[in-house]
Amino acid sequence: MINFTRPLFGRPATSVMFGPMAPPQFPSITEPLFGAGPEGDPGYLASLRTGPVTMLRQLRITMLTLVTAPVLILAIVPFIVRGGKGVFGGLPVLVFAPLVVAFVVALAVGIRVPRALPVGLADGPAAQAGAMAFRQALFLRFALADAVVLLGLPLSIISHSEMPYAAGFVLGFPLLVLLALPTRGMVERMRRRLEAEGTQSHLWAVLLAPAG
Repeated sequence: MINFTRPLFGRPATSVMFGPMAPPQFPSITEPLFGAGPEGDPGYLASLRTGPVTMLRQLRITMLTLVTAPVLILAIVPFIVRGGKGVFGGLPVLVFAPLVVAFVVALAVGIRVPRALPVGLADGPAAQAGAMAFRQALFLRFALADAVVLLGLPLSIISHSEMPYAAGFVLGFPLLVLLALPTRGMVERMRRRLEAEGTQSHLWAVLLAPAG
């Protein structure tokens, strides 16, 4: 059953259920590990192999899995795209214009999220709000960057050329790595954005806390 009100820190909440299928859920956090900082992060790959199950570890596994999808699509594009003249005849330069626009939008929006936390939040609510904003921003960044890559697929199909997808991959895949992989540096940059108005986000306290 879908539970839309699952609490972040393991507190009970009223459930809204309708349907037999449930989306993937991250483990709830029993209690933020206040005082934790980037020095507690063992590193991206090390956190995947060892250590407790944390929200950061779950996010890293999820995003690493999602980021590999465009690579797999790149391998099968030659089998999807037919040769010959496309809808527009040859391969016009304008077919690449949507990719450039999508790239600019993804970069411009991606680097501006998340927004700063409101002033005056207590530690507990700030930690929960910060973690939620971080998670939402992470998936928004992924969606924006992934759209740059995937936009190349229909353009390749209608133009009968692999070049639009290849161009989308060249533009979008580095964005996926930059915007969507929660490395230590990326988490720190997002933490600073959350705390731009002076409210402590305690982001590391939630990301590194053992999951319940």
